[in-house]
Amino acid sequence: MNTGRTLAALCHGLRGLPVAAADWTPILAAANRQLLAPALWVALRASGRATELPADVCDYLATLHRLNGDRNRALRRQAIELIGALNRSGIRPALLKGAIALFDGPYADPATRMMRDLDILIPGPSRTSAIEAIERLGYVLVKGYGGEHHAFGDFARPHDPGSVDLHTELVDPAHLLSASEVWSRGEPRETGGVHYITPCPTDRVLHNLLHAQIHHLGGYYRGELEVQQVFELAMLSHEFGSNIDWRFIENRMRSHRLATPLGSYLLAAQDLFGLAWPLMEAPDRLARLHYRRCKVQWESPALRWLGVPWGNLRSTFAWHRMRALHGAAGGPLTWRLRHVAKFVAKKGIGAGFGRLLRVH
Repeated sequence: MNTGRTLAALCHGLRGLPVAAADWTPILAAANRQLLAPALWVALRASGRATELPADVCDYLATLHRLNGDRNRALRRQAIELIGALNRSGIRPALLKGAIALFDGPYADPATRMMRDLDILIPGPSRTSAIEAIERLGYVLVKGYGGEHHAFGDFARPHDPGSVDLHTELVDPAHLLSASEVWSRGEPRETGGVHYITPCPTDRVLHNLLHAQIHHLGGYYRGELEVQQVFELAMLSHEFGSNIDWRFIENRMRSHRLATPLGSYLLAAQDLFGLAWPLMEAPDRLARLHYRRCKVQWESPALRWLGVPWGNLRSTFAWHRMRALHGAAGGPLTWRLRHVAKFVAKKGIGAGFGRLLRVH
């Protein structure tokens, strides 16, 4: 099975559609890379198609689903303990990404989503108090990110299923979706005696989009197809429906000249998972070309690697980043020349080449 057919088969399975496959090995490998094996099992079982699977595939997926369910239950207990400690320090955190999926959807089966860690957002001024509360529980900082990063660092504790990623902003380009906005639109919740904030549906969708396409290394600029993220977008859209303000999302992205990343990402959700087109305007030619590039690169690992330096360069000098850093005066060329000069003066030419070639 070639990689294009593998992608189609995986997405058919995730939609509960028939999967015609003589060899399930590449499908399972792709599902594992994208952290989607439990979701695949949930969809096939719900549609009644699990009975059509070879016995070994059925056992494998059912086992992964069961083990992920055990892990997610442990993560939920870990999150409740952590939120309680923050509450006792006068902090009501917001939960992000996988952490919020443990409590507030979009998955009916809590074992569906695989996650690496717990993403917790705290108000910036409470960072010291939050760290002290976390450390009193026995966590230690295993990786700090530095003062300019959107997150302070990862905290871990022996025998826990996941680390804690402590955020003060949601994404590196905070001008695209700031923590202050999320706090203002978030909804207070209480579970198990602890209190937290869940971002509103619109912010959950926008965060998903920005994390997949723009944040950090920039999947859009590299032409990467993050199937797990696209699947979650489709699930969020199905769960929250008309409560998502797509016009707000479209206006926000267009105001930062990011209409193409939005269009390409929604094309992926439409093509792979049947998402009804949610925007007022149809995708333009650039969005269609970019999504086609993503599918070609999915089928060719060599092309994916070739796209890394160019993607890193485009992400670094993206219009929205330069304008946020250097203001409206001067224009794109002036912003970029100024940015290069500052970077070289601070870190040197060697660091620039290292940044250009970074993969993770």
